[in-house]
Amino acid sequence: MVRAEDDEPSVTRAMTVPAALPPPELHSSQDMLAWKREYNIRLREAEWKRRQEELLTQKQVAWQIERCERENRLQAARETRRREMLEKRVHSRHMEVDRKYKERCRNVEIERKHSAWEEKENARLMEMHSAAKEAQKVREEVLAADKARLCEEQRAAAHDRAEAKRHQQALDAKREENIRKREAERQRKAAEEAQKLKKDHIAHSSKIVSEFTERRSSHLLGARHTTAELPVS
Repeated sequence: MVRAEDDEPSVTRAMTVPAALPPPELHSSQDMLAWKREYNIRLREAEWKRRQEELLTQKQVAWQIERCERENRLQAARETRRREMLEKRVHSRHMEVDRKYKERCRNVEIERKHSAWEEKENARLMEMHSAAKEAQKVREEVLAADKARLCEEQRAAAHDRAEAKRHQQALDAKREENIRKREAERQRKAAEEAQKLKKDHIAHSSKIVSEFTERRSSHLLGARHTTAELPVS
């Protein structure tokens, strides 16, 4: 900060400085005035340099203060960050311990439930095995009867399929014959229609040629008649 006395005029400050004695070689008032003017100029230059040095000193002090404050803020931020990271690691460690404890308890409970399930499942499987053996015996008897019945049904079905195949083959042969006859009739009609269209096209073309020839002849006769009527120059 600039002090209040630095704002005073340079002339007032020059009055507070002890005046230097004029050199003895000054003999006229003009020389004296010139010497005083030069002396005041030097005083003002010295004052200006002093003020600049004070301003530079103040800026350096302010910069040092700002740098210290910035370093303090950075140090505080680093300390805060370090503390937060430490708290985070401690929290993570507590969470990991809690997770492992819960996982261990869960595994113990799962093992207990699994053991109880195995005992119950073994008893159920033994009961199912006994029931399955009894059901297998009954099923084999039923399968034997069903097998005999299916063999008889298959023989009858094979006979029915053979009869149906012969009947279908006869129908297919009759249908193919009808298709062949209809296709031959269609081709015959198509040939007759094509021949008719060809004749009509030839007649129409001949008619167009005749009409064009007649118009051409009429035009030539008209041109000759016009030429004959023109006066001879």
